[in-house]
Amino acid sequence: MAHNCRILLVEGSGRGFLTQYTHALATGLSELGHKVRLVSGRRDELANWQIKFDKRPCFSGGVRGWWNVAQQVRKFRPDIVHLQWVDNPVAALALVLWLKQRAIGTVYTPHNLLPHRWRWLSTPVYRALFHSVDKVVARDEKIAWGLEEVLALPPRRIVNLAGSPNFIACPDKPRVPLPELHVCGNNPGNKEFRVLFFGHGSGRKGLSDFLASLPEHDWPQGFHFIIAGEGVARKIDKKALANAAKTCRLTIINRYIAPQFVASLFESSDLMVMPYVKLCKSPLLDLAAAFALPVLRSQRVEGASFIEGIHGVTLPATGAKQIGDEILRLAKNTKQLAKMRAAIAAGEPLSLSIKRLAHAHSQLYSTLPQTTTSKTPLHARVSRQKA
Repeated sequence: MAHNCRILLVEGSGRGFLTQYTHALATGLSELGHKVRLVSGRRDELANWQIKFDKRPCFSGGVRGWWNVAQQVRKFRPDIVHLQWVDNPVAALALVLWLKQRAIGTVYTPHNLLPHRWRWLSTPVYRALFHSVDKVVARDEKIAWGLEEVLALPPRRIVNLAGSPNFIACPDKPRVPLPELHVCGNNPGNKEFRVLFFGHGSGRKGLSDFLASLPEHDWPQGFHFIIAGEGVARKIDKKALANAAKTCRLTIINRYIAPQFVASLFESSDLMVMPYVKLCKSPLLDLAAAFALPVLRSQRVEGASFIEGIHGVTLPATGAKQIGDEILRLAKNTKQLAKMRAAIAAGEPLSLSIKRLAHAHSQLYSTLPQTTTSKTPLHARVSRQKA
């Protein structure tokens, strides 16, 4: 690039994969020499974590949040505003049009092409938003396909940038065991085999069917099924849960879990199950890979870089009992499970993933018209004009 940029990243949720991804990107961009400010949600789960860039947890829901972003633009004077999250497409579109009047570059990374709720009602506004920003980042080929075929975005406006580094997986970040979990005292050697289901409560994730299938197996001593996440018990069939609890050790952690506890939970688990019954592209596959945790998933779970037999095993969407069979098989075949974990861990180091993602974004920013019209950074030109 001709110069280092002032980049304003906007991720207003402050929770989960989106904030982890954005913190990783901001870290990498900062290490490249860019001046980075992140606008995060007021409910920022990483508020107390050490970071290498400036952060303002000032985003509140609705139109007010986007007004706060505009205020940060006035204060920070960025060359580029990069949206990572949109809760109100009308307000986001108004912001983008205002930014274009100020000759500020705009980029949008849609982690979901369209929202799960009110999808078709909001599609026209989202289409206008996609067509208004300078570039749209597609994190995988399916999003790129949807941008072209569903939203009619010209290919020249789409940039394919794969990679999903998780900030909480960095070796220097904290890991704290969950207080609800303890090793069963009567298990020889105090060694559990932990099977994790993680996420929020949703009927499309097949949890009730999976629980209903557990009594069909004879679970050896030491097996521990952990169901964890905010609202995870909301859609569970109570009868299926009661019957499952009679046949195996089962722990339900039905609350929000902070990142340092999530990291410990994934590190201490042996397998993760994703028995989804509705098609879903889940960032949990990337999170599991970051901790070298193999996954048993249904065919309804999609991931950008899932390699069969290494990252885990794929089973039919109606095969809740088959998932149980596969759990028992892998628990007995400890060498295969260890090979899978070793193969995942031998992948690209997290630090390199962050650097690669940041470098690719830096190259993208350099192609925007606002950053190529002059060797002098835009914020400096604006300052001189005002003076």
